[in-house]
Amino acid sequence: MKSSKILLIGLVSALVLWALGYNRGRVTARVVTTPAKIGVVNVNTILQNSQKHKRWQEKMAVEERQLTAELDKLKSELDFLQKDMATLKRGSDDYIKLLRSMAEKQGVYEAKKQYYDQEMTMKVQAWTETLYADIQARVAEVAQRSGLDVVLGAEHVELPAANMRELLLDIKTSKVLYHAEGLDITTEVLAALDASN
Repeated sequence: MKSSKILLIGLVSALVLWALGYNRGRVTARVVTTPAKIGVVNVNTILQNSQKHKRWQEKMAVEERQLTAELDKLKSELDFLQKDMATLKRGSDDYIKLLRSMAEKQGVYEAKKQYYDQEMTMKVQAWTETLYADIQARVAEVAQRSGLDVVLGAEHVELPAANMRELLLDIKTSKVLYHAEGLDITTEVLAALDASN
């Protein structure tokens, strides 16, 4: 009988504690599930319209033209040597000297071309990483100023697509299918980005 009483008291105590914990959990859950204030940003629009990005692209275009001119000069020297070889007797001393010179220039041309391709790829990647980090920082600034809790990337899918692969990639990467006009902070982020160093 005594053990039944202890068991009953223990059961009642457990129910009281569970009820208190349940109510506390409900209060906490209500606070956590308050709707977040959401904004959206179109990163492609920022990249297409950023003056900062355009200045970098112009600088890179100048550099690329210089590298291309250097490669074109080497290529024309190779073409000249090849034409010169056509005038010589195959196997002669002059032919062999010209062949060696042409092989050396061909090696330099190929090595420089490969290096320049890698260099440009690394520069584009480094710039893209820097710019994207800057965009993220500007998004955070604008979001905090606007009292937003979450900012989603909202890219526009271009239809008709160039091909099936592009269409599937666009569909797969497009996460925001609809948003109200007032949620878009792209213009503010673009202005903040271009105003930064």
